[in-house]
Amino acid sequence: MAKNRKYRFNPETLSYEIEKVSSTSRLKQGFLAFLTMSIIAMIWILAYSTFFDTPKEIGLHRITQDLLLEYEYIFMKLNEAEKTLNTVMERDNKVYRAVFEEDTIPYSIRNAGFGGTDRYAKFEDLGIKNQDMLKKLYQRIDIINKKAYIQSKSFDRVGELAANKIKMQQSMPISVPVDLSKVHFSSSFGYRTDPFFGDRRIHEGIDLSGNTGTPIYAAGDGIVLRSTFAGAFGYGYLVELDHGFGYTTRYAHLSKLCVTEGQKVKRGDKVGEMGNTGKSRGPHLHYEVRLKGIPQNPLNYFKNSFDENPETFEFVDQGDAI
Repeated sequence: MAKNRKYRFNPETLSYEIEKVSSTSRLKQGFLAFLTMSIIAMIWILAYSTFFDTPKEIGLHRITQDLLLEYEYIFMKLNEAEKTLNTVMERDNKVYRAVFEEDTIPYSIRNAGFGGTDRYAKFEDLGIKNQDMLKKLYQRIDIINKKAYIQSKSFDRVGELAANKIKMQQSMPISVPVDLSKVHFSSSFGYRTDPFFGDRRIHEGIDLSGNTGTPIYAAGDGIVLRSTFAGAFGYGYLVELDHGFGYTTRYAHLSKLCVTEGQKVKRGDKVGEMGNTGKSRGPHLHYEVRLKGIPQNPLNYFKNSFDENPETFEFVDQGDAI
């Protein structure tokens, strides 16, 4: 204990005396020593953490790197999924829907974004370093989900059309509406010189000339939309059939109507008789095929029948149709 003692020179006694230290002083000295060591320790820890990573931080960095790699892999898989989905969409528009002559789905609808500016605002409040990447990831997932939903609905529609394929085949106007042996082809579809006015106009059907009273038949299953005199349009006595699937047919210049409006007819049922009513210069059938209201060339629907009887349909322009 002697070596820990401190001495102080007393000028009055001219001798060294043991310095007495109170417990309060000892406590202060201990506290100052502790405080000094604490400050030094804090400075050392701060300096170490500034220039070196702690084991916990090293672990977190590894987890972060692993997550970034996972993000990159997920983005890669999403790109592959979207590429495959785009291929299916392209095939759906150009093949599946085209087979059934269904309208394509515009890409502006397939690729449309989402409304609302705050849809992904929640990611901005997370306070994480890679919030933009997380936001883009969810955006990509939402876009793919929407495309997949639209494609799913499209396949539902194609499935319905496929299920109705037999009905569609029965309804499509693919039969010639008159006995080929009793008529000849007198006017074609497309632009021609109008026989009444002399100007160039679109002829929205074909003309099949024959004798008055020649039976006229339904080109496919359907329902009678009109069976009336349509003089205002130059058709004369007219029968119009709705075949479904966007198809309608018109049989004009008839001398006799054999069906009534609302009546269901089958392919080959007699709907009228050939005549010379309306804007016509001789007995003939003016026959139209329309798809969603747009005139089509009827020859494209029963061309095989013409090929089987080429001598019957040698073109003879008699100018007797509207």
